[in-house]
Amino acid sequence: MNTDGFTRHFGHENDEDAEKSNTLCSRQRIELRCPMKIQDTGSGKREELGFTEAVAQYIAPMLIARGFTCTEKSIYSVRFQSANVALVVYHDRLSYEIELYCARLTFPSERYSLADLVEASLTPDSENQVFFQASQKEGVTVCIKAIADILLRHGESFLAGDATAYQQIGDTTRRNAAAYEKQSAQRPIHSAAEIAWRQHDYAKVRYLYEPIEGDLTLVERKKLDYARSHSRSP
Repeated sequence: MNTDGFTRHFGHENDEDAEKSNTLCSRQRIELRCPMKIQDTGSGKREELGFTEAVAQYIAPMLIARGFTCTEKSIYSVRFQSANVALVVYHDRLSYEIELYCARLTFPSERYSLADLVEASLTPDSENQVFFQASQKEGVTVCIKAIADILLRHGESFLAGDATAYQQIGDTTRRNAAAYEKQSAQRPIHSAAEIAWRQHDYAKVRYLYEPIEGDLTLVERKKLDYARSHSRSP
């Protein structure tokens, strides 16, 4: 793996296009995965990554301007709190993932991540995954700057502790979780139906596909139609 620099995936087809974009587009996949370099997890090595300094430079000013104060900091996390919201930025000590979580101090008080915020902010057809990971100083700085940019673009109500905004994030999170569980439960059915299709067992294709017809892809629906015309009802 190349350790000179970092990779950035913002929905661009190549690195040259990525370099031309200085901002994060709301319809882009947001993923920063910097080259990993195994390091001693001792405090001295982690301090060299400049995590707390990057948070202080790029995230803290916008939070302080919105009534937050820094309540705790270490080489692995920096915590802030306002009258309405508690916020923490983590740098995982093992995976080196960088994550941000926010929670209202009053109901609804569920804790939500930056990824939850982005999913609730973008349109359903957007590629809206958010992932940050860095084990070198340059990468940590890039990731923290990107997180700050997302907060500026999408996080005003999130940071203000707006109850409606948190309710919307919660609704989106629960809806996505339910959809994922449904997809996971149906995955064996899709696999079995594909095997049956290849074996020309059209009665079995019907048996498997018909109960989940509303969730089939266009190709699967065509297969079901074909199976219906080439088999008897089970």
